[in-house]
Amino acid sequence: MKRPLINATLLLLVVLSFVLLGFASSSDIVTDPDISAIVGAVNSSNILATATMMQSFRTRQSCSDEPEKGHGVTAARDFLFQQYSAISGLQVKLDKFTHPNCPTAPTYNVIAWLPGKNPNNLVIIGGHYDSRTTNVFDNKADAPGGNDSGAQTGVVLELARVLASHTFDSTIVFISFSGEEQGLYGSGSIAANLSRYFTNPQVIAMLNTDIPGGDKSANKPADLMKFRLYSSGIPREQQSNSPDGTTDNTSPSRGVMRYVGTWGGAYVSSITMEPELREDRPGRASDHVSFIDNGYPAVRLMETFECSPSPVNNTCGQPLLPCPPPAQIPAFCKDPQFITTHQHSPHDLVKFITPTYAATIAQVIAATAASLARAPGSPLNFDAQGNTVQGIQIKFDDPAGGNVDHFVAAARSVAENFYRQRIIVTHDTKRVISAQELGFNSGDSFFVSVSAVDKLGHESLFAYSEVRCDSSTCVIPSYADNFREPLHTGPDEDDK
Repeated sequence: MKRPLINATLLLLVVLSFVLLGFASSSDIVTDPDISAIVGAVNSSNILATATMMQSFRTRQSCSDEPEKGHGVTAARDFLFQQYSAISGLQVKLDKFTHPNCPTAPTYNVIAWLPGKNPNNLVIIGGHYDSRTTNVFDNKADAPGGNDSGAQTGVVLELARVLASHTFDSTIVFISFSGEEQGLYGSGSIAANLSRYFTNPQVIAMLNTDIPGGDKSANKPADLMKFRLYSSGIPREQQSNSPDGTTDNTSPSRGVMRYVGTWGGAYVSSITMEPELREDRPGRASDHVSFIDNGYPAVRLMETFECSPSPVNNTCGQPLLPCPPPAQIPAFCKDPQFITTHQHSPHDLVKFITPTYAATIAQVIAATAASLARAPGSPLNFDAQGNTVQGIQIKFDDPAGGNVDHFVAAARSVAENFYRQRIIVTHDTKRVISAQELGFNSGDSFFVSVSAVDKLGHESLFAYSEVRCDSSTCVIPSYADNFREPLHTGPDEDDK
């Protein structure tokens, strides 16, 4: 986000607001003109056209196959395969998986990738293309899925179009999943089997979008200037009565959340990220969960409010958990039987989405993915010693692959999601960094980490794990390696 020259008082207000909202507040954030061009090339008409085409298949229920020519999930699959295949530079495959609810029907993801200079370092963009009606197992009735999942299908395909004509250090992968609505079967299969397509795959981040259409019934104009980003902590917040996570926590996915806030905000100033400190809405799940299950950092981006009885989070507290659906949405959207809602019903039509809103979310993903795919790797073996009174000393190793111009250290309060001021650091392990250099008072508690930056300003994710420092010591949290906690598989997870 480029900032004009303003007086010191206004600058302080801007910095404080950026810290709260997750946008970068440091003057060393340097944008890449080529990435700006990629962001500017996103076309909302293309996204609308894809969503409209998806709706025309009448149903894309995972087990529907092709009930008649031109209809059903298989026809949708073939359309997507043709669309990806028409984009120069992409490698495209149909990825077969087993769906236990339809063992005799063909079930496929569509995967495409743009090979990078480091072909096995992966930045993954995904969204499911299957749809459902009120009865999740009904494979015959109309399930138009204009928003869920026509909008995200259009976003992922448009991102493939705008990114494919550029070059990157890492491989960018585009996946249209199927089998999501009955239990994340398609993403679960491919997340566990990336080695089918990549040798020793190293996933930098997975960016999942699901319901990004900006439903006009549920969202007011002010809501269309925001989007939700879900990012799990440790332990993962999954069940319907699970409380939200806390800022005094860390996880690989929270690092991706901060990166989206920094670099998405640097390139796309027209929309604000609202971080939700949980894996997904209470008791719900989408395809990013499959990647977290396999140890990969992953987040979900979606519209501010959905025409659905789903709660946004569990901030209401006991004894109301799970929280009720948001008061802002119309009564017909809150039908727990999904008869009058738009989501998961015959009423999920393209006419209710806002294509320019979906395009803005696509721009945020484009900026994030392109920045990650051009950045060095994260520093390795990060650690910090000392305390926030006497200062801290940090140490770390260079990332694999090199291409580093300098390193940046930053810290965030245990009561905040995002880093404050950033300082350039070296491998000088004798240097003592004061709390004040990182934007804090002596004795404050904070998390600290370090990133790698190339000569053009492309920045890596900050090293995981962050180190938590307080007035007495600095420690890596004891839970830091537990981010692959098994997925809860009870009935809460069946309804995405």
